[in-house]
Amino acid sequence: MKKIIKPLIVIVVIAGLVVGGLYGYFRYNRGKKIAQVVSLTTYGMDGYWGDSIESYGTVTAEKSQTTYLASGTEVLSVNFAEGDHVEEGDVLLTVKKESQNIRGKELEVEKAQQIYTANVNRLERLENTTPIPEHIASQADTRDITYIPEKIYVVKEGASFMDDYTEGDRVFSIEYEPNGDEFGRLYYSSVSLYPYDEVKDIDKINAIKEELGKIEDLSTVFEIYEEEVTTEITVGNWYYDTSNGNIIGHEGIGPHGEIREEYIEPKGYTPTQLEEAIEQTKKDLARAELDLRIKANQLEEMKNTNENGEMIAKVSGTVSKVQSADNYNSTQPFMIVSATDEYFISGTIGEFYLGNVHVGDKVSVMSWDNGMTADAVITDISDSPDTSEENNYYMGGGNTNVSNYVFKASFDRSSGIEIGAAVDITITPDNVEAGGMYIPNFFIRKDSGGNYVMRMNDKNRLEKVYVKIGKSLWGEMLEVKSGITMDDCLAFPYGNGAIEGIKCKKVESLDY
Repeated sequence: MKKIIKPLIVIVVIAGLVVGGLYGYFRYNRGKKIAQVVSLTTYGMDGYWGDSIESYGTVTAEKSQTTYLASGTEVLSVNFAEGDHVEEGDVLLTVKKESQNIRGKELEVEKAQQIYTANVNRLERLENTTPIPEHIASQADTRDITYIPEKIYVVKEGASFMDDYTEGDRVFSIEYEPNGDEFGRLYYSSVSLYPYDEVKDIDKINAIKEELGKIEDLSTVFEIYEEEVTTEITVGNWYYDTSNGNIIGHEGIGPHGEIREEYIEPKGYTPTQLEEAIEQTKKDLARAELDLRIKANQLEEMKNTNENGEMIAKVSGTVSKVQSADNYNSTQPFMIVSATDEYFISGTIGEFYLGNVHVGDKVSVMSWDNGMTADAVITDISDSPDTSEENNYYMGGGNTNVSNYVFKASFDRSSGIEIGAAVDITITPDNVEAGGMYIPNFFIRKDSGGNYVMRMNDKNRLEKVYVKIGKSLWGEMLEVKSGITMDDCLAFPYGNGAIEGIKCKKVESLDY
């Protein structure tokens, strides 16, 4: 009876050891998997307070004239001082005609044109760029395989081996990898369940090997005990776009961790980075276009003298500025004549803000030339969308793919910002707060039942919860109208984070 029970005990013990330790690339069962979750108080946003609106423009007056002189132009006479009244047709100043070298300003215009063209080309290139995934996640590529992890050689009934082993004694075992390759051999004493030590017992092991080499057919001496095992192993990693679950790459891993198929990480702009680059280039383009128009206008004004070198007044009004004839800045107006003390700027706002920006609201104006600021008051907002190119400087936050409406705002000339100056215009709309909660896009997946998230329940287990979503912010956040609250904790809904019922572990930040 003793000899029958002995091999059965051996098999049970060895099988348990094998199943419990098949290298680091074996995956454990569902009960041992854990999903990381984070609090929405960290990752979410409770409410949205909107963005400021930015525009660019130039300062004008109802009737005004701005004159420029090319660098090096010799001024023969200046006929009016600051504060003097001018009638249309008066000679404002006289210059030496042959000294009017406008090549410097022409070069400025050419440079401004190059910058403008470069921004146009960059914007076109960016708008035709396909972004890489915003977030890339990986998930182990696993396979269920059935194989024999070990064969145990036990002396047959009526047989013997060497002098020490009799019926029922285990002599040696062979371990196998999942792919069937032999992994190693263990040799045993006839009186112990544990294998010989490969260093201390090397003489005993070599003696067994020598005797085994003399046996032509091992099955004549040994019963071979084996048992198939089904387990899950990792054979690689899948990489996918978290926004839609599409697979973008695969990495193959061999049984010893070697890379058999390389995954090449995508290079380029993510959707958020691309949107930011496009937005910044639009701003750069708007400023470049405005700068080009200003310099082109300055060039035309420099040419605006008659054959006698005289510059003639085009409007009746008051001289609000005049530079010294001996020391003037060619990039600034030499003389400004204005028919009114009220200056204006024009900008545009997107239709999204029409309900929040009104006539009478204040806007902030800052000069590009000297940094002076002023508060202007909106005097008019157009009723129809702007279709012109020159006023299309809307750069507010949110969705810029909307119709723009021109507004006009006035401020007093005493602010120190001159007619013709390029300015930044900033509006902070009232009452643009949007209620509700917003969470990153990558927490939300979609199936035939709708949009859902993976949430930790009150038993610290992962569960699927369907949610109702609303508007998108910046291409990164989605409004959640119902289904979850800011008190909930969510998992990244891929890999372990997609398995319902597994245990959850709350962390400060996700590993994905």
